[in-house]
Amino acid sequence: MNETIESVLKQQEFWEKLTEEQQKLILKESRVISYETGEIVYSGARECLGGLLVLNGSLRTYLLSDEGKEVTIYRLREGDVCFLAASCILSAITFDVEIEAQGFTQVLLIPARILSTLTKENIYLENFMYKETARRFSDVVEALQQLMFLSLTQRIASFLLDEAAKNKTSSITMTHEEIAKIIGSAREAVSRILKQLAKQGYISLNRGEIKIEKREELYKLL
Repeated sequence: MNETIESVLKQQEFWEKLTEEQQKLILKESRVISYETGEIVYSGARECLGGLLVLNGSLRTYLLSDEGKEVTIYRLREGDVCFLAASCILSAITFDVEIEAQGFTQVLLIPARILSTLTKENIYLENFMYKETARRFSDVVEALQQLMFLSLTQRIASFLLDEAAKNKTSSITMTHEEIAKIIGSAREAVSRILKQLAKQGYISLNRGEIKIEKREELYKLL
């Protein structure tokens, strides 16, 4: 396990900017954590967690209103890094997010207390954290633009095309409920649009799976 942790950390651009002692500290304190489908990884109501490096699986990051409404702002996949779960040490972050596992997921956690110590000593690590956080804000803006300016049909078409491109396949293994949570809509509305797209021959529907049949037609919807 220690070899896995070291291998993952060495791939991060900040690693070579750390002193030998700082590297040893991160190696000693970082740990791999496994989460099951739907398990909450981080909540703004909980204590500060730390930096998350996704080893496998995926995480959904979303905002939660007082009424319980969820708005997905981005998802993290294998190789992605996120520091919003360490917002307590990022003074520019003034809002809370929720993070849950989508499917069985493993992450490498660098505890917040270690990051807090090292960012005071190493400007390169602090810059890396803010750069990664800024990258996530770009995802947030894109998500808000879709909610504000695209119709539900367009949002679903965009989601299916993005998923297919990221996974390099024409099949999306996901339920209507899962898609609805990700794009910020109701399951019934998503199911209705998917059935319309299937009737037009753009996609085909199977239990827990959606297959893109006419990619070019979906692009035309956008």
